[in-house]
Amino acid sequence: MKGRRHFSFILTSVLALSLTLTACGEANNKQAEDNSSNGPGNDSAAIEPFGKYDPPIDVTAARFITQDVVYPDGQSESDNAWESLYQEMGINLSYDWIVKGTDAQYFQKLNLSIASGEIPDILMVNSSQLKQLVEADMVEDLTEAFEKYASPAVKDVFHKDKMALQSATFDGKLYAIPKTEPMIGAQTPVLWVRTDWLSAMNLPEPTTWEEVLNLSEAFTTGDPDGNGQADTFGIALGKEIINGYPSLNGFFNAYGAHPRIWKKDDSGNLIYGSIQPEVKTALGVLAELYQKGQLDKEFGVKDGSKVAESIVSDRVGLLFGPSWASQWPIQDNKKKNNEAEWRPYPIPSVDGGNATVQMPFGASFYYVVKKDMDHPEVAVKMANLFLEKLYGETADYLKYGVDGEGISTAKYSLIDLFAPDKDLKRAQNVAAALEKGDPAGLNPEEKSTYDKVLAYRDGGDLNFYGETYQSGPEGAMVVLQQLTDEGKIIAEGYGGAPTDTMGEKRATLDKMETETFTKIIYGALPLDQFDKFVEDWKKLGGDQITQEVNEWNASQK
Repeated sequence: MKGRRHFSFILTSVLALSLTLTACGEANNKQAEDNSSNGPGNDSAAIEPFGKYDPPIDVTAARFITQDVVYPDGQSESDNAWESLYQEMGINLSYDWIVKGTDAQYFQKLNLSIASGEIPDILMVNSSQLKQLVEADMVEDLTEAFEKYASPAVKDVFHKDKMALQSATFDGKLYAIPKTEPMIGAQTPVLWVRTDWLSAMNLPEPTTWEEVLNLSEAFTTGDPDGNGQADTFGIALGKEIINGYPSLNGFFNAYGAHPRIWKKDDSGNLIYGSIQPEVKTALGVLAELYQKGQLDKEFGVKDGSKVAESIVSDRVGLLFGPSWASQWPIQDNKKKNNEAEWRPYPIPSVDGGNATVQMPFGASFYYVVKKDMDHPEVAVKMANLFLEKLYGETADYLKYGVDGEGISTAKYSLIDLFAPDKDLKRAQNVAAALEKGDPAGLNPEEKSTYDKVLAYRDGGDLNFYGETYQSGPEGAMVVLQQLTDEGKIIAEGYGGAPTDTMGEKRATLDKMETETFTKIIYGALPLDQFDKFVEDWKKLGGDQITQEVNEWNASQK
């Protein structure tokens, strides 16, 4: 998957737009007739957020599709409801290539495309690739296009997530549309627990870290599934230890460690979370758990899909994961074994109370437009269209967002973005409507969630088990709201574009970090090797990155 990928289907409440596509289309047709001699790039219709291209324009793109996605009958990656919308806007979209698999496979292919100098008109890139493309002068400056064409709803997203646009800005020019996500719902961890195993073993719900570790041991050694075999283990983990799925971000957070993000120290300077002493403490505990069989012996070679198979097959009892984990793979576990029950909890701190959990930066990826494309504003219009069809006056969430079968069936738009607080708002509004028994006032996405929760509650429809425990009154978003109210969520502190040294060194440093942490957990390296990692990290570019990050930090004051 990579979960958050589903993640991208967890949609938000933003400003409604005052124009409908129909109205825009009629206005644009008239304007096109009046300005036909100027061509589509010059006629006044083109400055409308939803202005139709007449005659149509051809746009090429590259595409990443997660391997778990299934389209409705008659639709596909290149022929679906969103493609039809683009055609209505006068956009003939075609794909130079599509990767259906993991994001790593997509970015690997994209690197080859960049190296060849041949890229499509629109593509999604990561932060390092964005910097590379800007420095190579291969992508368009979108500053003017964004200011002219971005709808009020799109501008509102970036008003709420101010650092997102900063991260795509180089020398005062905007070179990409950030793919913003509501990270508090998409990546901020909670503790998922097999509560039916708690009941079977007469164990308490975890409120302290000691109880969490006791559950890990019990789920490993106590035969929680009652089959008489030693085939279960405590904690789900895959090869992407940090920021992957499933990761151990939440486990580290319990120890006051916040790996792979920049956070402020007592002096207000930014420090890198992965090199702090609390990380070493957590790694030592993880190494002990691995030796005791409480982690999958083969976690270092398993991606998220393989780990999900273990969860679905009743082999794991604890998962440090995001809110959407209830929809995948927990819902699949419930469908396979109706006795299975999972519930979300705050992650306890080793120091007592709830741990302060980490939230990644709101934009991990970016949409760029090829240099000298005739209509660079088309990417902005696609962003406008995404928010309009999900939350605007012409919204149809069930058609263009997620259908009644759940998040495994998606109608992808090429470009999507979300307001940072939309998942929290959805959960709050749905809970209030359920308490009143009245969905009036809910936006289309919220009404969809409301209906799904009722379908599970009243009809036992397991297709909506995940939705219920993500966004329902007992769901993960309620836990995250509690942590928000307690001030127990720490966000990524650096919001600038990749620094020079980041562009050159970060991939190597991240790889070294993952390899070192994995080997320490495996027992292939002693715990004190962490100190050597910190020393190497600093020498190999980390100190320079820290200096550059803090120069940016100082400029924000």
